[in-house]
Parts: sequence; C-alpha cells; structure tokens
Amino acid sequence: MKELHQPKQPSWRKRFRFPASWRTSRRVRFLLYAGLGLFCYLLLMEDVLPQQYDLTPGSVASEAIVSPVTKVDQEATERAREQAAESVGKQYQVDEQLTERQLKRLDTVFSDVRRNLSDDSLSEKEKIANFKDIVPVEMSEEFYLKLARLEAEQLTEMRIVGRDILHDTLSEGVKEDEVEAKQDQVDRALVTSTLAADARFVVRELTREMILPNELFDRERTEKLQDAARDSVEPIPIRKGETIVAAGDVITDDQYRQLQELGVLRDRDNPFPYIGLGLLISLVIGLLAWFTHRFQVEGYRDNLKTLMLVSVFMITLLGMKVVSLGQNLEWSTVGYLAPAALGTMLITLLLNLQLALWCGVILSLFAGMFFNAENHLLFDFRYGLVALMSGSAGAFALAGVRNRLSIFRAGLVAAGASMMTISALYALVPVDGDWTVLLQSLAFGVAGGLFSAVLTIGFLQHFEAMFDILSPLRLLELSNPNHPLLRKLLIETPGTYHHSVIVGNLAEAAAEAVGANGLLARVGSYYHDVGKTKRPQFFIENQLQSENPHDKISPNLSKTIIISHARDGYEMLKEHNIPTPICDIAAQHHGTTLLKYFYFKAKELDDRAQVLEADYRYPGPKAQFKEAAIIGIADCVEAAVRSLARPTPDRIESMVRKIIRDRLEDGQFDECDLTLKELDLIARSMCETLQGIFHSRIEYPDDSQGGKGVKPA
Repeated sequence: MKELHQPKQPSWRKRFRFPASWRTSRRVRFLLYAGLGLFCYLLLMEDVLPQQYDLTPGSVASEAIVSPVTKVDQEATERAREQAAESVGKQYQVDEQLTERQLKRLDTVFSDVRRNLSDDSLSEKEKIANFKDIVPVEMSEEFYLKLARLEAEQLTEMRIVGRDILHDTLSEGVKEDEVEAKQDQVDRALVTSTLAADARFVVRELTREMILPNELFDRERTEKLQDAARDSVEPIPIRKGETIVAAGDVITDDQYRQLQELGVLRDRDNPFPYIGLGLLISLVIGLLAWFTHRFQVEGYRDNLKTLMLVSVFMITLLGMKVVSLGQNLEWSTVGYLAPAALGTMLITLLLNLQLALWCGVILSLFAGMFFNAENHLLFDFRYGLVALMSGSAGAFALAGVRNRLSIFRAGLVAAGASMMTISALYALVPVDGDWTVLLQSLAFGVAGGLFSAVLTIGFLQHFEAMFDILSPLRLLELSNPNHPLLRKLLIETPGTYHHSVIVGNLAEAAAEAVGANGLLARVGSYYHDVGKTKRPQFFIENQLQSENPHDKISPNLSKTIIISHARDGYEMLKEHNIPTPICDIAAQHHGTTLLKYFYFKAKELDDRAQVLEADYRYPGPKAQFKEAAIIGIADCVEAAVRSLARPTPDRIESMVRKIIRDRLEDGQFDECDLTLKELDLIARSMCETLQGIFHSRIEYPDDSQGGKGVKPA
C-alpha cells in the first residue's frame, strides 16, 4: 500500500536513470553551473572576442577592419621621434676667445706697422721685408707695396675701421662654410668709409685674412636637444574603433604591420582575449552560485531547481543571441527587442523575486555584451541598462499575481520601463535631431517587453510540466471551483467540500505562520479528500440525515473503505495530471495514524480474536514536508472541533493541542522538518482561525413572545 503513494517519476527521469541522490549532489550542481558557463562562453565568443582575418600584404580587404583595442603603434611612434630629432639642427657656439685673439692680432699688426712706417731710416724694401714678418698671414706683393707707401697718420683711422669690421663680423659668428661669405661682407662694409683707396685696399685685405671660423659645432648641446625633441613626441595610438583598412582597400605593408600588432590576423594566436572571457564568465557564474548558496539555501541544495534556473538562463541568453543576429546599420537599436525580462519573469514565477532581481543584474551584463554594435566596445551600457530596468520592472509586476493575464500586464510594465529608460538615455545623449532612431528604439523597447510576456506565458506551462513544480499561477488555477475534480467534490460530496474549504483556511494561516507555502497548503487542502468521491456515503460529513452504513458492516471492512480514500485520491489526482506536491498531500495527510474508532470497535466485538493495531493504521507515507503535515493536523482538528457541543476558546485550544501532541508522540512528524516551536505556532494560528469560525452567536428571541430578531455579528 505504501508504494502506491510514492510519486511517479516522469519518463524523462527514468530514461536517464539519475541516481537517487542527484538532487543534492554537489558534483551535479557543479556540472550544471559549469555547463551554463560553457554555454555563455560559446554564445559570447563571436560578440566579445576580436574577429580575426586571413590577409596578406597586397590582398584586398572584403570589409572594413577597425581596431578592437587601443594600442600604441610602436613603429610609427619611433619614426615620429626620429623625425623630431632630425628636425633639430646642429647647434653651434661662438668662440669669444678666438674673437678677442684675432682683434688683438689686428691691433698688434697696426702697432708694428706704425713703428716701421715712422722709422725714416728704413728703405721701402726694408719696410716691405719687415711687414712680411709682422703680418701673420701671407699677403700679395701689392698689399705690402701699398702698405709701405702709407703715411703713419693714416693707420689710426685704418685700425679703427678694420677693427670695427672684424669685431662685427666675428661677433655674429662665422661657420666654416661661411668664411667666404663673411669676407665678402668686408667689401660692403668699406663702401661707406672715408679711407683713401690704398688705405681701403690694405684694410680690406688684412681684415679678410683675419676672418676665421669661430662658431664651432656643439655636439653635447645638439644631442640634448635631439633627446628632448624625441621625448616631446607623444606615443601614437591605434585607437578603439579606428579604421585600419577600408572595405576594398589593398593591404599595404604598414597596414599589415598594424593588423599584426593588434592581433587580428590568423597567423598570430593571441590567447589573452580567450582567457579574459573565460575569467569574466567564471566570475559571473560564480557570483550566481554564491548568491543562491548564501540567500537561496533551499533552492541551492535542490539540483532540480538549479537545473530549472540554468534552463531559464540558457533560453533567455539564446533569445538575446537570436535578436543580436539582426543587428546591422539599418536596425542598429534592435537590441532593445531582446527578451531580457523573460528570464526575470520566469524566475519570479518559478522560484522567487529576490533571485529574479539578482539574475536580472547578470542578464543585463550579458545584454551589454551581446549588443556591442561597435565591436571595439566590450559592453554597450545602453542595452544593459534597458535590460536591467525592464527585467526588474517585469519581476516586480509579477509579485503576488493572481492569473496568467497578469503576465501580459507585467509585459506592459516592462515595456513602459524600457520606454522611460530609452527616453532618458536619448535625452542625456541627443541623437543629433535624428528622431527616427529614437522612435525605432522606443518601438523595439515596447516590443521587447511584450515579446518577453508572450514567451513567459508560452514557456511557463512547459517548465511546470517538465520540472513538476507548482508556480503561484498554477496553484491559483487549481483553486478554481470550476476545476473538474473540485466540481465533482462539490456535487457528489458537498460535506467533504465544505470540510476541505475550512481545512484550507486553517492550513493556509498555519503554513504562513511558520514560513511555509500558504497557497500550496490551501490548494492541497481542497484536493486532499478527493478520494472520498468514490464512496461518499461512508464518510459522516456526507451522510446528512441518512443512516450510517458502517453500522451494518464489520469494522475491518469499514477500516478498509476509510483507509482507501487516501490511495483513491492519489490515483485520481494523478489521472487528472495534478502536480506531484498536491498528490503527495493526498497520500500523506493521514500519515500512519490509527483509526481508533474501528480499532476499538473491532476489539469490543470479539475479545478472543487478536486485533492487530497495525492493521488499523493508514499505510502512509508519513508527511514528508511541512504543508502535508499541517494539512493533516488541520484535517483532524476541523473534524474534532466540529464535534464539540460548545466550542469555547479554551475547549478549542485544548482539543487542538491534544491532537498535535498525539501526532507528535505517534511519530507522525518524524520525516518532516517541523520544530516544536513551529508546532506551537501552528496551534496558535489554528486556534485563532477556529475562534473566528465557531464564535459565539446571539440566541434569537421567540417572535411569539414579542421579541425582534437580531442579526448576529
């Protein structure tokens, strides 16, 4: 009998033959997250990693190639620095000592010439001979002859004119290649002088010979200036997004070199982008796993829920990837159509809001990477921000939903959040008057929210069926009185239906008091006694004024009929594809409790017969989760309190606590995680609910005595 109540495993689980401990296995959990990481890596490779090209110098580029990163062009920078150094001319420095020496030599020459000219005892030939010794350079015979025929008085003016010309010329600096040009300047300087022709000739010849190179090359200064010029040249970058090669261009050697440095040629493997993407994906998936471990303990330990979370992620990312394939110049903002809210809305419905919001943050990061239209950017914050806002809005809108129409309304909320975010972005960063781009973006944002809602509605029922879980929407649908089983219960067993409704009220309040699923407790209560519809007349709440059929049959047969309602209910629920948790409630709500009435009746009828207590117990299993245990308590409490003649608060509380104590001592809570503190909270909650149901009413006066009817409060 007990095996009949075990949940049937879906066929796909049988086919793959998961080990019994797979739902709590750490290895399985690690493989699930690792599989999600690998899936993300493969999807993002094309969008994040730099594209590589098979090109050679002289080949024609089939498409424009832009730089995926900002990088210094080392060769171009070095060329620019050498050009700057070469632009620095050779540096020279005037030798002032040489200038002074030449001026002194000129003064000495004129002094010695004056002394010889003043000596009348010397003949002209002797003077010429002396002049050849006095003048430090070899001059022409004409020079010496004219010098010997000058008057001593002329030398003073000649010395001044010659000295001034030599001083001015040497002070300006004379390079080696400028000597001849500087000597020619002497002729121009003498044009305005008042010297006689012979005197002018002597001064001209002597001054020209005195002009020597005095502006010498300064190697140290030149090198310092060249180094400064090199340092002043900023590194020449190849910037992100900069076009290296235009479509149709012939690849030059310089362009090929730049492509090599950027690592976008297939002949050069660059492992760092692959390593970087792997580290980023590992960090993101690690944060997701850490969050579930830290704040979603129950879900973290259940690998079935982890598998469901991973599946939602994969479907959402796959939807983003499909949308990203349509991104081009004409539809540059199609990224706003991405169903980012699909993931947050499904996780809200299937798991919880807190996890959905954290997943929304992660999905927004992926959206920014999927839709990096300018491939030189790793993230495009616009799409990430819109995905975050729409996903969060959709998740918040689904908190406490009551029907599937709410999903569509949540899609409208997500669409509205997208519109507001897109409008804010375009207001902050204007689009240069191109309103068509803004309108296109808004249209995609609205469509993205509605698209997410449609996909959520479509995928939700498949997730519910595949993972055999109960979402709030599914529970609310099952609580509809028009459900075939509930209508059957109402029509064929009205007493049981009324009993189930009251049990639902008791169980929901008690479940919420201990942090369990109140909605599951209520809906499970509605279906927990559906097995009574097979033999309704054998249950006292359906007998009304008719005779009790148990009075005419043996206690053993009565026991068999009563016990079978749990098994019958389980099988009926399975036939109608009711989710496993509700089927389990029908099978477990009585646990292995003893049918005391029929057990003692059987012992009374035949004292000599050996009546085994085990034969009069429900086959179980015992309650495996809190909601099943709470419904079992509420079922027993409702029937017991209804039998009280005067249900005062004290009598109700005494009855409730006695039932809980008996079940605790009987070991009915051994297989679920209810604590003593929680049992006390359950007792208090049920007492409060029962006092509201069985409150004291005012007794109506008899109209024959002239009293007036008073409506009870």
